[in-house]
Amino acid sequence: MIRLLGVLLLLAGATGCAPPPTNSAMVPEAPPAGAPASAYRNAMTVGSVVPGRDGGTPWTSAVGPDQVREALGETLAAAGLAAAGNGRYRLDATLLTLSRPYAGFAMSVTAAIAYRLTEAATGRVVYEKTVTGLGDASLGDAITSENRLRIAEQRAVRDNLRQLLQDLSVLPGR
Repeated sequence: MIRLLGVLLLLAGATGCAPPPTNSAMVPEAPPAGAPASAYRNAMTVGSVVPGRDGGTPWTSAVGPDQVREALGETLAAAGLAAAGNGRYRLDATLLTLSRPYAGFAMSVTAAIAYRLTEAATGRVVYEKTVTGLGDASLGDAITSENRLRIAEQRAVRDNLRQLLQDLSVLPGR
């Protein structure tokens, strides 16, 4: 019994400190659906990524605007949508809500992000939508609540970005 307790304490100590969120954990694979219209390929620049002003369920997390901005840029690049310099289109994001549990063995997080894709030269809005992504983490993913919550948050953002890619891949050509 004492050995078992010792092993559990070692495991808890080893996973007690939550490493910072990584962008790669939030970058989805490119959707298997068709490629985006040629007008959007290599034509998008990430604009502003800012938190929303919802006081009820604010975006409070280790996954903040800077991490989401970097993950968004990596996502666009992996999908062949990112421009090398200033793109023809600008994609802005507002981090609306991050609904998350306070504690639990299984954590479910919902990330709502509003996106706006505008044509840089004219300011014409090409795409505007609020996307909601879901992420889960269980005791099998991490022992501590803090780590489970971080993993669920990253998965929620990744799911959100995956859905954004799907939407962008079906935009009509301009």
